[in-house]
Amino acid sequence: MLGVMSGMAGARTVSGLTPALRQRLLEEWATGVEPSDVVGLPRLLRRAWAVPVARPAVRCGDDRLDYGELCARVGRSAGTRSAPAAGAEQAVRLLALPAVHDGGLIRLGAGSRSVAVTAGAVAVAVADRCAVAAEQRWEWADPALGSPDVRLVVAPWDSVGTLVELLAAIADGATLVVPTDAQRTDPVALTELISARSVTHVVASPADLAGLRGCGLPTVRRWDVVGTQCPAGLSDRLRASSPEAVTSFGYALPVYAGPVARGPLDGSGRARPIPGARLLVLDDYRQPVPPGVVGEVYAGGAALMEDGARPAASRFLADPFPVEGVSPRLYRTGARARWTADGWLVLADGLGAAPPRQLVGRLTSTTLLA
Repeated sequence: MLGVMSGMAGARTVSGLTPALRQRLLEEWATGVEPSDVVGLPRLLRRAWAVPVARPAVRCGDDRLDYGELCARVGRSAGTRSAPAAGAEQAVRLLALPAVHDGGLIRLGAGSRSVAVTAGAVAVAVADRCAVAAEQRWEWADPALGSPDVRLVVAPWDSVGTLVELLAAIADGATLVVPTDAQRTDPVALTELISARSVTHVVASPADLAGLRGCGLPTVRRWDVVGTQCPAGLSDRLRASSPEAVTSFGYALPVYAGPVARGPLDGSGRARPIPGARLLVLDDYRQPVPPGVVGEVYAGGAALMEDGARPAASRFLADPFPVEGVSPRLYRTGARARWTADGWLVLADGLGAAPPRQLVGRLTSTTLLA
């Protein structure tokens, strides 16, 4: 009898999980598939030269840069610190950053908003964004002509999100629309911008889209909502605006270049790690919790940014359950979630939130974008 009981005890880990379930939680569910089609940033930039020169590359307010102008200006200023710019010219400043061309550490923002991200992390995020955009492209596009997409990213110019969207757009030959500061904070102006530019893809936070109710926006084919919460009812409002559109929710953290997980925008908060990402749900002893039990979310993977200044730096730690081929660093998000029985990560609404953006990233005395 003692032998049988000993054998039964040995079939479970210290956290009460069977070895099979433990493996599923820590490896199969927690880790996204291997990233594919990851291209270095210099090669991504060269793709812009294959797009017709008269095609719009970037729009911001009344400013417009065609692909020919963009390529020429980036070529003249590549690898140098350019002077402050406004409007669409800020795209040139972003793409001319030295680290974009030499694969080094990219620093964005100023003061408490300064962040540092490797070129490799940005490349992984761009590959994911290109794959997502391709899912909803209705017709085949000749690579020499570029895609017919018009993408809108609702974010400041000096953010990693805007850099990722800009690189993904030029890699596909698409047009990127970046709203002005006034448009970004005005729901009416943002709606008019989407309509006037015939935007096909929108990347924005729930707060950015909260004022778009009752608006007809038939050109939009995909809404990518990114944030730390998946609000109920938002999907219905977006579908009412764009009946043929796909809606998705990307769990985004200020320490990760792009969403770390993605799922349907249905109010459930469920998502799965994207390619190259890793998400663990652990208890107070940093042990995996079984499905249905709420724990704390730890995020890591190929697009994790550099350690930040304290107190944010204290949230970075070594992965207690490292997986071969995956970055061994994790970030303690402060968010709460649980696994479902079929492997979905469900965020626990209201039980936690990611730390403020200003605490994230490597603060520097000299910044390249302000």
